[in-house]
Amino acid sequence: MKKIVVLAAVLAFLALPDSQAAKGKPIRWQATFINDGTANLTGPAVFVGGQDQVNINNGVGTHNGENYYYLELQVFNPSLVFNLGGFTDSGNPAPAPYGLPNTDTSWPQCVADFLNSAYQPTADYPHITLRFTTCGYPFADLMAMGEGQILPVHMNLMIFSHIWGCPANSPFTQETFLNLYMGAHGYYAGAGSTYDVYIKRVGNTWTAYVDTVFDNPDYPNLPPAPEYTSAAWPGAISDNIFGQYATCSSSQAGKKGKTTWTTTYHYTWAKAPLKFQIAFTKI
Repeated sequence: MKKIVVLAAVLAFLALPDSQAAKGKPIRWQATFINDGTANLTGPAVFVGGQDQVNINNGVGTHNGENYYYLELQVFNPSLVFNLGGFTDSGNPAPAPYGLPNTDTSWPQCVADFLNSAYQPTADYPHITLRFTTCGYPFADLMAMGEGQILPVHMNLMIFSHIWGCPANSPFTQETFLNLYMGAHGYYAGAGSTYDVYIKRVGNTWTAYVDTVFDNPDYPNLPPAPEYTSAAWPGAISDNIFGQYATCSSSQAGKKGKTTWTTTYHYTWAKAPLKFQIAFTKI
C-alpha cells in the first residue's frame, strides 16, 4: 500500500483556481439548470454569481504545466436535487467503517442514499463545485468559442466534507466521511451521436450538456482492486464516481526520534447514469 506524506498540494488540481485576471469590468454570470423532465441533477430556476452563497467563475488554471480553461458553479446553500440510481460497482467497495453520513448501506448504494435523501450541499458536505474544463482536450479558450460551436469538455462534480488532517490530534482526523468526486471526459461515441459531455455557445450563453455513464473508453481504467491509493485524485486517468477517505499512521526514528505522520488516501469507485443541462449566461 503506497503511503504518502501529507502535502499542501494534496488537492492542488481540485483546489479553486484563481479567478480571471481583473482587467476592465469583471464578468458577471448567472447559471440555470434546464429541467426537461429527464435530468437527474436539477436546481433552482436561476443562480446569480455573488448572491445567495453562490459563486460562478470562469478563467484559466494550470495542471501539469499546461493551461486549461474553465467555467464553474460553486454552491454553498442547499439547493441541488439529485435523483441518481442504477449504480454499478467497479469492484472496489469501501471498507467499514468508512462511508457517508446518515446512510446504512454499502458502497455504492450509500452514495445514492446520501445524495438522494436531501438537498445538497448539506451541513456535513457544505461545499459543491461543478466545473467544466478543457483539461484533457486541446486547450481551447471557452470564451473564444464561435457562435454555435460545440466543444467536448471535462466535467468535475466535487462534493467535499473536508480536507484530511494528520496527525491524530487534527480535528479532521476523527472524521470518517468520504469526499465525493465525479469525473467524466466528453467523448464522441460514433456516427449519429454527439459528445456525452460538451459545451455549446449561443450568443452570451455557454450551455453544458451532460449525459454520461462514466464510460469513456479513451481513458484507461483504474488499477485493479482492492484499492487505488494516492494523494492525487485518480480522476485524471478514468471516468468514475470516486469516494476518497484517508487513514493516518505514525513512525518514529529510534527511541527518541522525531515522529513522522503519514496519510494514506484510499479511493472507491463506481458508475451511474448522470444527465443534466446547465446554461451559463453573461449578465
